[in-house]
Amino acid sequence: MFHDVWEGAVSADVAWVDATVARGNFRTWAKVTSHVYALSRRGRDVLVDRALMEQACARLGPYP
Repeated sequence: MFHDVWEGAVSADVAWVDATVARGNFRTWAKVTSHVYALSRRGRDVLVDRALMEQACARLGPYP
């Protein structure tokens, strides 16, 4: 939890991002965080939820 954007996120969803996409890689986490931050700033009161995380991860390219 290095960025405020993750403050309200559900821990199970964050674990999904790590297990599926980031796999503990700090650079990948930085990219995901950047995309989540950008997407969360598109509107007022945007919730950082699983759908937004999936949208951010999709910007990185295909993942298994």
